[in-house]
Amino acid sequence: MIHVSQKKLDKSYRHLKQEYKKNSSGSNAGLLLFVYAVESGVKALLLKRKHITDTFKLWKNEGTENLTHDLRRLLTNASYPHRLPENFKFLTRSKAPETVSLVDLHQTLRYGGTFFDSNEKNSLETKLQKIDSWLQEELTS
Repeated sequence: MIHVSQKKLDKSYRHLKQEYKKNSSGSNAGLLLFVYAVESGVKALLLKRKHITDTFKLWKNEGTENLTHDLRRLLTNASYPHRLPENFKFLTRSKAPETVSLVDLHQTLRYGGTFFDSNEKNSLETKLQKIDSWLQEELTS
């Protein structure tokens, strides 16, 4: 596990979000960057709220609960008022759709999986944009 400061997470959030915007709309690479940006932003917010300067101190105090790729759990722990879907349908190994959990979304995008339903992808991107707006408010307050 790599440990980073709250400032590095905040910087990563902003940088990854900028890189996401440079990608063509709907690309896996762009969506992956946006997922990572939101994850970094939520972790930065959790550290800020707990008055902890880095993830090592968080890990020593709380274990791995907030050092996960489980965006649903991170958002719940950060008191985000809405929920993300638990699962998505992807085409990965075959022409039959497979269920992929949100926790494995980053891997599926990274390895070229394709959303079975483009509406599901658009909905996720819209929800990530709402989370991003919320994060911007929370991180600056």
